[in-house]
Amino acid sequence: MPLALDTSPQTEQDRFSFFSRPNCSLTRTERDRVFWGIATVTLLVASVFSWLGYWLILPFAGIEVGVLAWAFAALGSNAGDYESIRIRGDEILIERRHGGHLESRTLNGKWVKLVLVGARPGGKVKLALRSCGRETELGAYLTDEARLELAKALQTRINAG
Repeated sequence: MPLALDTSPQTEQDRFSFFSRPNCSLTRTERDRVFWGIATVTLLVASVFSWLGYWLILPFAGIEVGVLAWAFAALGSNAGDYESIRIRGDEILIERRHGGHLESRTLNGKWVKLVLVGARPGGKVKLALRSCGRETELGAYLTDEARLELAKALQTRINAG
């Protein structure tokens, strides 16, 4: 599925606005339904085999359901992650949420340098903004092609300031 970058200004002050988030194909309700469906079938099969005398399958089925619950919880913990970039005047605001950690950084647009590594065919593209000796990597939820597109959009906005 191709990614469409929303780079339209959100307010009159914004010259540039970008928002991205990971592709979470299942909602919380859908994840719960899938989990309980798999868990029910697993425990039902284990119960039938246990009734036939193969009781040793029950602990392994319990472990399987426990690991599945852990995996679904890990997937759900990143459902609210996002990355936001806004350029207002000479200010570049970067906000990122990963897991429960919220990170926010404000850069001066006049001192920012765009760093693009691996922009050759087949290479892993790394996009970052460098300011005051620190790099802030961007595009964690984007494909390489989308990172290149974001780099072009950012370069024109940074040079315009």
